[in-house]
Amino acid sequence: MNKIKKILGIDYGGKRIGTAIGFLDGKISIPQEVIENKNFDFVLGEIKRIVKEEDIDLIIVGLPISLSGEKKSDQLKQTKIFIDKLKKDINLKVVEEDERLSSKEAGNLLLGSKGGKRDDVAAMLILQSYMNKATL
Repeated sequence: MNKIKKILGIDYGGKRIGTAIGFLDGKISIPQEVIENKNFDFVLGEIKRIVKEEDIDLIIVGLPISLSGEKKSDQLKQTKIFIDKLKKDINLKVVEEDERLSSKEAGNLLLGSKGGKRDDVAAMLILQSYMNKATL
């Protein structure tokens, strides 16, 4: 197996999907772009485009687990469905990462910025959390 060099982080949402790129050699992640969640085929096409353009080796998707650790929210169910479809339709390993507080942290970092920018920063924070723990 090839050594993992670049990782795509995803913050899945019903309206928007934030993405970030992580560079494992420096353990740094940067916001990439926000994808409008029109439907799965559209989103999959955009993710495949990013994977190809950026030469991605691994995908990390944030799981919206509540602060209490509850795993029964509607958003979590929708994210799990997205992850299952992604695993079937893309030829890369897809890993789940707890994303508790990532959107709130992203909002704090952006201090009132409007729109979807929070989504790609949340993806960056999810990815950074994964890379900080990873021993790949």
